[in-house]
Amino acid sequence: MTVWMKLFQPGTRVACSLPYAGAGIVFDIHGAQLPESVQTLQRGVGVRGGNARLDVVFMNGTISRNLSEALVRGSVQWRVLDDVATEAEVKHALENAQAEQAKRKATARAEAEQFAAEVQRLKTSPEFAHLVQGEDRYSGVLAAKNIRQVLKRAFPAVKFSVRKTSYGSLAIEWTDGPTEKEIEEAADNFKGGYFCGHEDIYKYERTPWNEVFGAAEYISLRRNHSASLTGRVISDLFTDWSATLEGIERPTVEQFERGDLYTVSVPGMSDTLQQIIRQTLYRTRG
Repeated sequence: MTVWMKLFQPGTRVACSLPYAGAGIVFDIHGAQLPESVQTLQRGVGVRGGNARLDVVFMNGTISRNLSEALVRGSVQWRVLDDVATEAEVKHALENAQAEQAKRKATARAEAEQFAAEVQRLKTSPEFAHLVQGEDRYSGVLAAKNIRQVLKRAFPAVKFSVRKTSYGSLAIEWTDGPTEKEIEEAADNFKGGYFCGHEDIYKYERTPWNEVFGAAEYISLRRNHSASLTGRVISDLFTDWSATLEGIERPTVEQFERGDLYTVSVPGMSDTLQQIIRQTLYRTRG
């Protein structure tokens, strides 16, 4: 990895590939520079050396202060350009950053006020008087209590089990009745965020609903199927798909429950009979 060896000066233009950065200008330098001491570590991962600290203003209105000389000179995320900004350009960039920071503060203040107003509305709304409010908002306990109430009102004929499996995690289980998609939609407000596979982290999303009625990091669903519903689905499938399933013996519920039908191929279909019945069950309301 190449180390930039010239001395920085106010106005030195830089570029950083990190999301918050982009094109920028060094506007202040603290301490004596030691470019000859800067070294990149093996395979360009990390840098060391240097002495000075740099303040950089970016064209997007953000400012980074006290950046290490070694980081800007040798890090793979940074490039130092030969062009030097004029005093007027540096002044304009700093004024732009000041205006952007004021705008961000005003936006954050407005969002906080809107958030607080919605929290107050939810707390006092007669529409949600049947739900419980409390302080233990993110362990899953409060969310579990309120999910039970939501499901009881939405699907009064179905018995649900809503239990806490670990801190911040809930499991909802029921037999027949609504589909998993319907329950997922009913419980969606209680999710405290989502797992981002791209960054391999859980991203929390604080909402007014969660602040008042609770949240859970993960909500898993398990819909069981009675023999009665399974039998109906098999019967309907062999009636509706009579031409496709011609020559295939209609299975029993027991055969399906044992998984015997994974070996039964269906002409013109990539899925086995077991998979087709399971998929149909998943979409069928009980």
